[in-house]
Amino acid sequence: MNAVVLECAEENDQRIASVRFDGLIKEDNAVAEPFDETWHLTKPASGAGGWLVAGIQQNDFRNQ
Repeated sequence: MNAVVLECAEENDQRIASVRFDGLIKEDNAVAEPFDETWHLTKPASGAGGWLVAGIQQNDFRNQ
């Protein structure tokens, strides 16, 4: 699996990060399949609170 931070920003007292994950995934005895996703994460700019997944975007890896 590969992970690349695509963007980091701060908006409305929230820190936002977009991270692209790609590679191969295998479940049980199945053949490994490629995947390519971008995860959007948020956390408060100050105070307590960790990163939360705000959304997951499926990328079309076949067109790259």
